[in-house]
Amino acid sequence: MNRLIKLLLVLTVLALGLSACGQTTTQQTQPTPQTVRETVVVPAEKVTVRLSGWASSPAETALLESLLYKFSVENPDILVKYEPITGDYKQVLLTSIASGTEPDIFYVDIFWWLELAANDALLPLDDLMATSGVSRDDFIPALIDAFTYKGKTYGIPKDFNTLGMFYNKALFDKVGLAYPTDDWTWDDLRAAAEKLTDLSDPNRPIYGFCTPPDPGRFPVFVFQNGGMVMKDDYSDTMLDSEAAVKAAEFYTSFRTAKIGALPSDLGEGWQGTLFGKGQCAMVYEGGWLIPYLRDQFPNTQYGVVMPPAGPGGEGNLIFTVAWGISANTKNPDAAWKVVNFLTSEASQKTVLESGFALPSRKSLQNSDYLKNNPNSAAIFNGSFFGARPFFWGAVGSDVNDQMAKALERIFKENQPVSEAMKQAADSIRKALR
Repeated sequence: MNRLIKLLLVLTVLALGLSACGQTTTQQTQPTPQTVRETVVVPAEKVTVRLSGWASSPAETALLESLLYKFSVENPDILVKYEPITGDYKQVLLTSIASGTEPDIFYVDIFWWLELAANDALLPLDDLMATSGVSRDDFIPALIDAFTYKGKTYGIPKDFNTLGMFYNKALFDKVGLAYPTDDWTWDDLRAAAEKLTDLSDPNRPIYGFCTPPDPGRFPVFVFQNGGMVMKDDYSDTMLDSEAAVKAAEFYTSFRTAKIGALPSDLGEGWQGTLFGKGQCAMVYEGGWLIPYLRDQFPNTQYGVVMPPAGPGGEGNLIFTVAWGISANTKNPDAAWKVVNFLTSEASQKTVLESGFALPSRKSLQNSDYLKNNPNSAAIFNGSFFGARPFFWGAVGSDVNDQMAKALERIFKENQPVSEAMKQAADSIRKALR
């Protein structure tokens, strides 16, 4: 208040002084030249960042575009151009990297990202993470570790899936079986498959368990038997080890005993369809089956638990994709800002509630959505139950191919299990040379 009074007094004195000067007619005062300075605010030039991924379903694409729109509202100085790739995504991306025309940000699949990091095509993200207060500890360990090479982080997992054992409640009720629980073992799985199988109607047989020759399912049994598909350094395969052979024997025994089937045995290409139809009582599938059942088989009542543990304990596979940044980007800070936004807790919560995928951030483990959706929660929790990345090193494609072929030979040609696994391992070793 004292300052205000003083200021008013000064202004009053000045006003009186000016008034007095105005009344003096004998003195002519020339105006003092003034220099007018204008401050021109030049708007910052918009930074353009190109972002790419493979073309997905219209609904999932719309979800990503809605997140990018929200980012543009909050960050008007950055223009994000979304450029989805149709066709062979990996080949198109590698071609663009070779020609120096790759996008600033792009999907990196867990199955082949390492070759990009090893060839310096990806930007290490650790320094950018530190400046934003983002810690590796914010993410599920198995996911962030999957995109770590020589101690550096090369991708932020955008979401993930694991496998759960889906079971048909109506078929369990029909034979008076209690529903599976997370503490089931292989013995429980086998006994239930025997009881659930009903082949009385040849036009609509019901099998207890589906065992597709799928390299995205079979490795779970190898892990649960204490085995490995590849050595930790990916220098050799272990598919011909005793643990892997015994796992293959167990896996293929369901069909041999006529308590399990391949999807092709029943005229389908995917076991998810057979599960929806009620012809496979139990299947190992990922969270992608949940929206499929909701849309295609809304009357199928089911539950999801962890894959039953084997003699070697728990085991599971993690399927994930990360956002990576090109090592050649001219705008690393802007690109990181986009990646950080898309993998933030708020954005991942939006993705989770859409039902398309599960969040990679640990903080959402106790979200209301998962509390109210126990089937999705079971898939999320699978990441903490002995899960390993779906990744076999530089010859991963060969490994998958050989696993599938070995299972096909066992199933359809009755090749001895140990022989089939040895043949697969020998082929993989040739690819490793």
